[in-house]
Parts: sequence; structure tokens; C-alpha cells
Amino acid sequence: MCKIKTKSGGLKPFILNEAQKDLFNTLKRVNRLIILKCRQLGFSTAITGYFYLDTIMNPGITTALIGYNTDLVSELLDKVKTFYSSTPLELRPTIRYNSKYEISFPKMDSKILVLPSTENVGRGYTIHNCLMTELSAVDKAEEKMMSLEASVPINGRLVIESTPRGQGNLYHRLWMTDNDYIKKMYGWWWGYTKEEVDIIRRRMNNDRLFSQEYECEFLSSGRSVFDWKIVKEQRKNILKVGEYRPEIQYFVKEIDGWVVYAPPKTDGLYVVGADISEGVEGGDYSVAVIFDRHSGEEVAFYRGLISPDRFGNLLNEWGRKYNNALLVPEVNNHGLTTVTILKQLSYPNLYFRPAKFDTISGTTTDKIGWRTTSVTRLLLINDFNKAIRDNLLTIHSKELLDEMSVFIYDDKNDMVPQSGFHDDCIFAAGIAYQGFKVLFTGSLDQINYEDYLPKNSVY
Repeated sequence: MCKIKTKSGGLKPFILNEAQKDLFNTLKRVNRLIILKCRQLGFSTAITGYFYLDTIMNPGITTALIGYNTDLVSELLDKVKTFYSSTPLELRPTIRYNSKYEISFPKMDSKILVLPSTENVGRGYTIHNCLMTELSAVDKAEEKMMSLEASVPINGRLVIESTPRGQGNLYHRLWMTDNDYIKKMYGWWWGYTKEEVDIIRRRMNNDRLFSQEYECEFLSSGRSVFDWKIVKEQRKNILKVGEYRPEIQYFVKEIDGWVVYAPPKTDGLYVVGADISEGVEGGDYSVAVIFDRHSGEEVAFYRGLISPDRFGNLLNEWGRKYNNALLVPEVNNHGLTTVTILKQLSYPNLYFRPAKFDTISGTTTDKIGWRTTSVTRLLLINDFNKAIRDNLLTIHSKELLDEMSVFIYDDKNDMVPQSGFHDDCIFAAGIAYQGFKVLFTGSLDQINYEDYLPKNSVY
């Protein structure tokens, strides 16, 4: 029954597009939501409308719409006024107070606040519906979100929506990390045709900017170690639990914390790379990645907080499932505990590290596992990076690709994750790739000893 303004300045009935329908269905079942969106899909209008309806139809509701600058605040307030003026008289509540930042409905004891993102925004209110728009552009975002989180009760709705603006800001960290927010991404494919997007791409004439504005790509503000285009291409290979793979007639499963992308083949040759942590809350994760040595495909992935001894038992079990896969555990710090467990369990196929990396011979030591040093760290990352560039590996885990997207060169030219992020998945995968070097996948042309036996004797 309400109307919205068109781009040409007129009014039209607010008929939901497909992206807005999906958003509304999501808002019916969740109360903490982060939206990653491209431009001009109508999300601020849709969320404003959704909250407006809830405010005028239910008593005692306080809704807050937060904009990062005065222009956006004015635009949000204008949307509310347009909704109100176009609401049928039979449903239109009485307004008692209509100011620059507030519209109140006294008979309902409800109100809509349209506020700038000041440091104490929302403080002193109990907010039942809250929209923080364009959080990626908000200054001092941590303090402001802390204030809003305290103002919105557990059963209240808090929606964050934004286009991506670089990496490392609060919005990017909330999107990338595990938290209580449900995450929804809406790229150009929700509201544009392929023909329209091709025109926009040509006019922008900037692939990086187009990827950010329309394909929802977070672009690194520093120098990325891994080429963003290659990471973006690998994202097409991401598989989720429950997804069906028709080419191998298999549903992706989660078993004991492992995400299994493909079951072991009878004649398969596999490598397991493991990055091991102490397994305590707030610390790094223990990660294991299993690759098919023949195809380079990631077939299983584990990431969790697990003690090193239990991780050893888990690696033993799953390495054996994948045809006694070559197991390459990192032995720095807590890895020694994991290796001890694997030795006690007599795991049959452990990696022995090379004696030297700068000699022509390929001799190995009697020492188990991969040891990361200042020298081998560079070798591991560079080898893994080259394998990705040469398209030798197929990655299915989103967590690994997310870490690759925030792995940068710092001011000292060291390769590190951006502040607040991890690199455990990168090292597990890189360690696994080191195992590729010691597994020969070709045919073994052995000498037939019968050709060399004496012909004048009986054997």
C-alpha cells in the first residue's frame, strides 16, 4: 500500500524485487543479520519499509536507522516520510512529534529515530529494530557498534548492510569471522541482467573497482600475496555442506568436524597437511587439508579448536580412511605432541623432512614432519602461491580462500595476515603441497629381471 520514489523523481507502489523478497524472508527468522551488497539493489529502502511497518503496527516499538553521514541520514528520513504519507488513512497512525531525527506515534507509543553515527549513537534507548547502513564507511566503528549492541536486546533486530570498502575494517572483520550474525551476500546477479552489467563494466573500465562495487569483493588495501583475480576464480569452486556434486554423484558431508568434498577412491593417492595449535578458546585453530595427489583437488577439510593429542587421533583416523595418505604434520611447538600420538598409533605413512633445501640431492632425514623456520616459511608460501597461479590445485573450502584474500605484505615486506585474521588454513594447505614433492604419480618402469637371467641354466 505504500509508495517509494523512483530514480526519475516520481512515486510508484513499493513492489518487492527478488532480492528484497529474499531479504524479507530472512528477516522473518533471524534477528542479527549482515548484508554484503552491490549498489542500487534497494536494501536501505526495503529494510526501512520492513521496520516502518513493524513500528506502526505494534505498540511500544523503537526503530533506529543509522546513517554514516548527514546526507544518508536525510535520505533515510525522507524514505520514512514517503512511506508515511503514502500509507492509507485507515492505517496511518497519528504523529505527535516530527523533527529532524525523530517521528513519533503517540497512540502506539512507538517511534522511528533516524540518527547520524555519533560515538554514543543509540545510547539511552532500548531499540527493537536497528539498521546500520554502510558500516564499512563509518569512523570509529568499533565504539559505535558496541553502543548499538548494548541498546538492542537479544530478541531485537540488528541489521548491518554495506558495500565492501577495503579489508581490515570492522565490517570486513564481522563478515569474515565466526560470530552470531547471519550473513547474506547480494551481488549484481540479484538485480541486473548480464547485458546491463557488461555495459557498467565497460564504462567503469576498472576491474578491481567493478569487483568491489558489483561483485562484492573485499579488496586488500595492502599488497596481496595471492593474486586477487586467482582467488576470485577459485571461489567458483567453493562447496557447501549438503551440496550435490553430479560429476561424482556425491553430497558434500560434514563428519566429525571434517567437511568431506569427495570420498576416497580405491586407487587414490592422497596428502594430508596439518597446522597444529594448542586448541584453546581465543587461540589459533588446528587445521587439516587433504588433497588428491593426482588431480590437486581438495577432498576434505578440518578446522577447529582441538587439543594436539586428540588432533593426532583424528589425523590417524582420517589419514587411514584416505588410503593411508601421506601425513605431513607441522612439528613446531604443539605439533610434537601430535607427532608423538601418530608414532604411538603406528601411522604407516608419515612425512620425513629433507636434509637440506639448497643442495641438488634429495636426501631426507629421520625426522618426522614439517618444521617452519624463517627459511622454510618463505619456501612454503611461495611454492603454494605458485601452485595456485599454475592452477595445480582446486580449493573447495571458503575458509582457506578467505585467509588467502587477507594475506598481505606488511611494511617490512613480510607475508602476514591482516590484523585480526588467521593464516592456519594457508599453512595447512601449503604443508600439504610440500608433501606433493615426495609422492611420485607417474608409472614406475621397473627392470624385468627375467631379461637378465642366464639362458643356459635352469632357475
